[in-house]
Amino acid sequence: MINITYLSPGVRDLLLSVSPFESGNTPYEPSIEEIRQCIVIDESGINYRESVRRLDKRILPQIETLFKQMNEEKFRSSYDNDRHCLWLTNRKDLFRIFHFLKSDQLHLATLLLTCFTERNLGNLLLTEINTVPNLLRQIVESSTLTSILGSDLTMILQLIIGSPKSINLRNIYWHGFVQYNEVSPKFSYLLLYLLIQIGPIIDGKVVPDRPFISLERFANHTFLPADARCPNAETAIHLIENHPLIDSGFKPLLKSSIDYIYNQNEYGLSMMLLLPIFEHVLRKLFVQINNCPERLLTAEVVIIHEAVRVFRAQHCSRLWMKFQILTCCLSDSEANCLCSELGHGYMGLLADLITYPEGVCLRSKLSHCEFNYEQLPRSIADAQFSLFLALLYRYNNHPDDYGQRLLDYVDNYKVFYHPIAIAKNQMRDFVVEFQRIPECAAAIEGEDATEISNFPVKLIDFWRLFIPLDQLSLYDDMSIQTIEVFLNENTLNLINRYCPHKTTTNGNSEQSLITIIRQLSVHIHQVLTNVDTFLKTRGQAYHSKQLRANQRANFERFINIYDDLHQSVLFISYLTYHSKQLRANQRANFERFINIYDDLHQSVLFISYLSSTILYSLDYIRCNDSRYSSFLMKILRIWLTFIENAVTLSSIIRNRWDELAALYSTAIDKSNKLIAKL
Repeated sequence: MINITYLSPGVRDLLLSVSPFESGNTPYEPSIEEIRQCIVIDESGINYRESVRRLDKRILPQIETLFKQMNEEKFRSSYDNDRHCLWLTNRKDLFRIFHFLKSDQLHLATLLLTCFTERNLGNLLLTEINTVPNLLRQIVESSTLTSILGSDLTMILQLIIGSPKSINLRNIYWHGFVQYNEVSPKFSYLLLYLLIQIGPIIDGKVVPDRPFISLERFANHTFLPADARCPNAETAIHLIENHPLIDSGFKPLLKSSIDYIYNQNEYGLSMMLLLPIFEHVLRKLFVQINNCPERLLTAEVVIIHEAVRVFRAQHCSRLWMKFQILTCCLSDSEANCLCSELGHGYMGLLADLITYPEGVCLRSKLSHCEFNYEQLPRSIADAQFSLFLALLYRYNNHPDDYGQRLLDYVDNYKVFYHPIAIAKNQMRDFVVEFQRIPECAAAIEGEDATEISNFPVKLIDFWRLFIPLDQLSLYDDMSIQTIEVFLNENTLNLINRYCPHKTTTNGNSEQSLITIIRQLSVHIHQVLTNVDTFLKTRGQAYHSKQLRANQRANFERFINIYDDLHQSVLFISYLTYHSKQLRANQRANFERFINIYDDLHQSVLFISYLSSTILYSLDYIRCNDSRYSSFLMKILRIWLTFIENAVTLSSIIRNRWDELAALYSTAIDKSNKLIAKL
């Protein structure tokens, strides 16, 4: 029994006005034209209320009866053919949706149905255009879809899954406004029926299939330790049974989600059920903590959600939360107290799983069918389910041992997929590589490696302009130890660092700095790989004169024994045997490498020092004159140009160490001239 609804009056009137199912209705397969005749158009467009009323009177009962009287075998025998399903990707999901409808799993059926619809309609657009719109609403409003399916069918689709004023079936389910069996299944049956009608309309058209995004790179990432996973289904069910944040209308859905994750190992289906409820619970907390009850119902939040989507489309390079309820401040610039209420650890894990563009983006990718839900790694599902349970335990006065352990883990979580965190991890990786290289050089030169500190570019006078005096000593020490100190410092608050309501020029510059630092990290990794390869090949050969003598003697024996070989082979061997000049060139080139090695080593150390110092100092930089960030951008670009060229010149097929030495001198000169202008 549902005691409270989260559908606004207008939405509730539209969705709940349809009549209940009556077994006496006659099953009927209406044509698209007959359905279209129920759509009422006035001066403002589709009259949604009147259109739903007419559909309920003439069409919806017949389609519902048609499907309710079909068993799964009859449904499959009627529609599992190329006439209806050839255009569909993963057609088995069509029959799985029908199975869910027949087994009283309307919620899951509708969630999967809207995903299935979005992916297949998007694929259909690819027969005419090269880029698919990001949103289901944009797909059904596309003139291209109208040209493929006709105006009648697309208008019906716009009524069901179009704008926020429409039935808006996808958003009301995926954003957690609908409770268990709150909305009639008639709308889901209608959408299913329309999908089946598309096959005959396009009549065998070959529809391309977009490749799925792979989440395998996250499969082995440890979001939380193994013992953070809820030990069994019973523990989770006990927690939700009497929890004040969980409405009675959501409990059956949560129990079903728990069953899918623990008993059926269907992690994608489990997350389909869980994520809308997770968003709903966060929205309830948001409303309560920020004292804004008007944002709890459908209409208000859908409008906000659409504004968020438009902003993301216009500013896709900006990093911020997909949900307005999770940004650091509200649209009126008032602080969003939910972020501080949940804490940095919780918000960090949530961001890695849900919102950071380079993180999992689970809700977005799942709801838009961007990956195969059947291949969702268990580690991701476990982390997301644990995050939900942690939210409930936080508002439980007496958490059990598992609950307390989970809260401790979450509170201490360190962000991994924020651009700054990624930049730091990239730098840590190449610092490890960098520390191995001097040992190789020392082995070749036959002496101990020493760290040279008299690099000709000095930045201490720049840092002195705005860095506190008690920290300046670190900034004047260009060493691996200092770099590690900077990288391991965690004073920066990464959560909502680029909130749209607080984005400043300095904030934009900060993102540009991080982008260049990450580019530098990628290129430095390649340079170090090139140097390592060169040392292992040319370096070994440089010191193996005796080996070459043995090889020459062996080659002479080879000629004596195999004098009957084909003359072309002898000719190639002859060239190899007499290539003393080639080996001399290689030795000379290796000597040029030795001459440039210390400078290359120091330049990589300087770039690492500069990058780590900037990451450590971001709060100081953004709080000061924008000319400081401008200076850092310029000097980073100087060294980005150098290191990009170094990638090419240090490759095993080039090895142009003399050219690299000239570029190094140019980078030094440009850097010092830039510093002189401060």
